[in-house]
Amino acid sequence: MVWEAIWAARHVSSAHFVLFIALALVEYYRDIILDNNMDFTDIIKFFNEMAERHDAKIVLHTARNLVLQLQTLIENK
Repeated sequence: MVWEAIWAARHVSSAHFVLFIALALVEYYRDIILDNNMDFTDIIKFFNEMAERHDAKIVLHTARNLVLQLQTLIENK
C-alpha cells in the first residue's frame, strides 16, 4: 500500500511525498527513538528491522496530515 501511495503521489500530488512518509515514520516511532537514545545509524537499523511491519494506514494518514499542515502554513503566510 505504501509503495502504491508513493508512486501515485508523484503523479497526483508531489514527488516529495516520500519525505512526508519518512517524517511520519519518525513521528510514529518518536517515543521509541527518544527512549532508546537512537542516533541516525540506530534509526536506520531500526527501520530496516521493522520493514513490512509498519502500520501503513497510520503512517500514510500521518504523512497526509503533515502535507496538509504545510499547505495551511504556506496559505496563511
